[in-house]
Amino acid sequence: MSKFLPSAALFGLLWFVAGCGGGSSTAPAPETPRPSGGSTPTALLTNGKTQAQLLTTFRSGFAHVLEHSSQTDDTGVATTASAEDAKSGSNSSGFSVTYTAENSVDEYDAVKYDGEYLFIAPSRSMDCCMLLRTGADVAAVATSQPRGNAPPRSIRVLRTTPVDAGASSVAAIPLADEVSVEGLYQQQNRLLALTASQWWGAFGDQPLEHWRDETTGLQLYDLSDPANPAELTKVSIDGALVTSRKTAAGVHIVSRYSPNIDGLVYGASSAEEKADNEALLEGLDWDSLLPRVFENGNPIDLFSAERCFSIDPDHPLAPAQLGYPTVTSIITVDPRSGAVTDGLCYLEYSDGAYFAGDALFLTQVEYDLASGDYRTYVHRFDLATALTYAGSGRVNGALFLGGQSDFRISARGEYLRMVTTQYTNDSADRLDHVVYVLQTDGVDKKLNVVGQIPNATRTEEIGKPNEDLYGVRFVGSRAYLVTFERTDPLYTIDLSDPTDPYIVGALEVTGFSNFLHPVGDDLLLGLGQSEAGEVKLELFDISDFDSPRSQGVLTLGGDLDWSYSVAEYDRRAFSYLAGDSTDRFTVPLSGYAALGGELTERLQLLEIRDKGQTTAAALVDRGYLSVRDLEAGEYPDNLSRGVISGDAVYFINGTNVFSALWNDPFNQSGPH
Repeated sequence: MSKFLPSAALFGLLWFVAGCGGGSSTAPAPETPRPSGGSTPTALLTNGKTQAQLLTTFRSGFAHVLEHSSQTDDTGVATTASAEDAKSGSNSSGFSVTYTAENSVDEYDAVKYDGEYLFIAPSRSMDCCMLLRTGADVAAVATSQPRGNAPPRSIRVLRTTPVDAGASSVAAIPLADEVSVEGLYQQQNRLLALTASQWWGAFGDQPLEHWRDETTGLQLYDLSDPANPAELTKVSIDGALVTSRKTAAGVHIVSRYSPNIDGLVYGASSAEEKADNEALLEGLDWDSLLPRVFENGNPIDLFSAERCFSIDPDHPLAPAQLGYPTVTSIITVDPRSGAVTDGLCYLEYSDGAYFAGDALFLTQVEYDLASGDYRTYVHRFDLATALTYAGSGRVNGALFLGGQSDFRISARGEYLRMVTTQYTNDSADRLDHVVYVLQTDGVDKKLNVVGQIPNATRTEEIGKPNEDLYGVRFVGSRAYLVTFERTDPLYTIDLSDPTDPYIVGALEVTGFSNFLHPVGDDLLLGLGQSEAGEVKLELFDISDFDSPRSQGVLTLGGDLDWSYSVAEYDRRAFSYLAGDSTDRFTVPLSGYAALGGELTERLQLLEIRDKGQTTAAALVDRGYLSVRDLEAGEYPDNLSRGVISGDAVYFINGTNVFSALWNDPFNQSGPH
């Protein structure tokens, strides 16, 4: 039996387990009301509607959901990002940090490290919902075992001594039982905990009525004395977490909200129930429409009609069908004081959000019933001084973000690059992939398509028939794409002329790469699966961009059954520290022991040696740390992270910490 999912099945499972979207995938939305007369607007989004007009639009969306609630398959939301160079995840201080998609944009994670102190949150969210097998061989990455004698839930603070790979607990920040920590930010003597009221956080295939009562929060702690953290500020916003990022402008939280209307009946069947629903919707007022924001329990008057954007139905790009009762909100919080400094809202759902250093891009996928095709809308908001609408665009195909799919979108200057996939009805070729380049027009507030491949001149398709899209990485004026069905073509793409991108070269190898990391100008690292279903690392020589070649392959977990690495799907599980001639990195490895069948969790230690001499560069396996010596009733956790600090390495599994010196990994200590 094959250990790979077919492309179509894989897409279906991704949609179900880590579903991306906000509207119904089965029922049409109401026809957009189109005003007569007037000039054609230049911007797709408008903030010129009155409260009454916005309420009318929102009521229409609610009425649509109620009408089709028995069919609605409302899904969760996804997340951000893209990359520019090879230094993501490391710094010049000799220790690894959270691997991010953009160097100038920090990402929340369950583990943060400042070179001396480790901060570990007991996250309950499903970070990496990806199914690897079919039938009896299904193994869900995102499941975890119950913890028998688990201590009270808290954020752990540990002091490390890298010279001897030591670690000792110095503090525990208690958490309320109903709070799930989605991740942490750490900045100098401040620690910020991003919280959610439900364990699935931003993920999960849940109807609107299931997530409408969620709350997203941010708790700020003073770490001037790490042994005695002090809570400074608590911010909360009504709604479910979409994603969050930290830029120079502050911590940005994107969430979605829908008001909970007492007495509203979903799936109403009788005339009386339907009439009652209509009356309740008519009574919906402006204050109920918007999410409430609190600082230390005190409400903030943050949103207004002028700060709430909606699609202008008279715009040429406006969908023929609009309306879903969701408010997408963005707030900005000062990471030093915890004060909310800015906010705006968008009266539609968003499938995902991508942050560049100076801009936020909300993405929104629409299924066009008339053509049977997907289209993706992108809305840009600048972050420089305040959240400011900068323009919108539309491309064909779907851009479903989440996990390593976040790398399918990338901003560089005034240009936005993205890779979408169209699902066709052609059994001979079910998938079409397109690279788009959009340019920001700040005057007319548009994102105009200025280049794409394939096109009428450059007709070569990306991927052979029925090959799905896997690893994608934008690096400066270049892009790398991996497609796969039976073999893995690695494509190299030139983006130096944004109006004329083109495929430069391609390399076919067995297996595929889910995650790509640029080692430098001449080397690219791929992490994925081998032809035999083992975890595979492959080093590519890209010094000749026209003719990339494999520089070496390393497979991991040969002694394990059903091995996989969560880093294939979650970049935060990939830890990297660049050196002068040798780079060090870690990847978690999970599987089942061949004898006995126990779940095994490891942290694999690896090196890229002689990286400055491309033809001599090599992958080297240095061994691993493993989860062991747990208390009775305690089991390995699904969340694994690695931290490299000097010659020490720390393996965080759940809230347990194991450590060793890099050159002696099997002589480990812990759990600390």
